[in-house]
Amino acid sequence: MIILVMLSGGYGFWLQYPAAKVGKVCSGMLPVEEILDLSGKSRLSLFGSGFKSGGDSGDVTGPADLEAHCRAGNADIHIETAAEATTQYGIYTFQRIDDVLPVPLGAGWQGFTADSGASVLLNCSNWTGRDGSGILAAVSVWEFDNTADTRLDLVRAVTELAKNAAEKTGCKTKFGSESGLKSPAASAETKPAGEASGTCEGLSSTAEVRETDASVAPVEECVLVGDLQMRAEYGPFSDRSTAVSNGKYGGHDTPAGIDSSTAWTSATCQGALGIGYYHASPIEGSDRRFTSDPLTKQERADLSHFAKQSAARHGCGAPAVSPS
Repeated sequence: MIILVMLSGGYGFWLQYPAAKVGKVCSGMLPVEEILDLSGKSRLSLFGSGFKSGGDSGDVTGPADLEAHCRAGNADIHIETAAEATTQYGIYTFQRIDDVLPVPLGAGWQGFTADSGASVLLNCSNWTGRDGSGILAAVSVWEFDNTADTRLDLVRAVTELAKNAAEKTGCKTKFGSESGLKSPAASAETKPAGEASGTCEGLSSTAEVRETDASVAPVEECVLVGDLQMRAEYGPFSDRSTAVSNGKYGGHDTPAGIDSSTAWTSATCQGALGIGYYHASPIEGSDRRFTSDPLTKQERADLSHFAKQSAARHGCGAPAVSPS
């Protein structure tokens, strides 16, 4: 009897360890070591004081069960099917400092980091649109010490999370590699437009640009300094129907067009990528409105070029022709 009491007491104490707490939430899909790293803990940490966790812990066996939100330490985690995702703008918003851009993960991953969050989009070849097409995994961190090491911890956490979710739900997909993952600061260097080799390559309507590497990320951006900001968004990042309107194309009803604040075009993509949505808007803080100051011929050409380059990288069809 004494031994049983001691064992049960020891087990109860073990459940308070940070590692045990991480392993219990989000249906057991969290990568324990990577999530602990973000909180400055280790698997051997004995004390959970100040380390809190909680959230979905129901059984997940397939896409129908996949809608998990949990917290562990200083991390907020969302795991959803690509078709049903509603939380992506908690990870990447457009209300940002002008020089902060989404940075692609590289290494074959369809993902990016932005500020203190990271997202990965997986295409599940054995899932139909009804199943959800793919998986969106996202991790955001508060009290984030923005160093190269912690950014890499964040990147590793979100990629391992995506792997665990795919394995648990039977998603057949292609993972990126563990080596070669990128974790630069979420900023970009201003350079002459003629020297651009990433997301702004080939654009000519302005003298200077800010860009990141061109890669297969579900969100990409190019800033035409002093004028326009261009963005490419795929899958759950392009379909704002649940959050903004009933429109299919980034909240719009037509595949291409222009209104007072946005010029856009779109392309049809495969699987979890869904619709590719490519748009240009005035730089934040600008008084420019497209109804009175429409895109110039060069700017239209730049938006078209930006869209074609991004669509080609993602294996999508040709973008729609914008009305003149």
